[in-house]
Amino acid sequence: MDEYSPKRHDIAQLKFLCETLYHDCLANLEESNHGWVNDPTSAVNLQLNELIEHIATFALNYKIKYNEDNKLIAQIDEYLDDTFMLFSSYGI
Repeated sequence: MDEYSPKRHDIAQLKFLCETLYHDCLANLEESNHGWVNDPTSAVNLQLNELIEHIATFALNYKIKYNEDNKLIAQIDEYLDDTFMLFSSYGI
């Protein structure tokens, strides 16, 4: 995203990033056949955390550029917080 990109392009890019995160999370959860044990130091979770950070940075830039879209930014922030909490701690 840059200062000259149209809003529809920025939203499409944000949607793509969130869908990618969603599918990567589901793939991570479906890998285990004997129950899910989360390891925040695994390569998959480190990649998820990098993607979450990238989306958070993109969302922050979007918030600065389009200050009037508070509801969308609030939903994205909640989605990223919930996803990060799920994949950043040890759990079963």
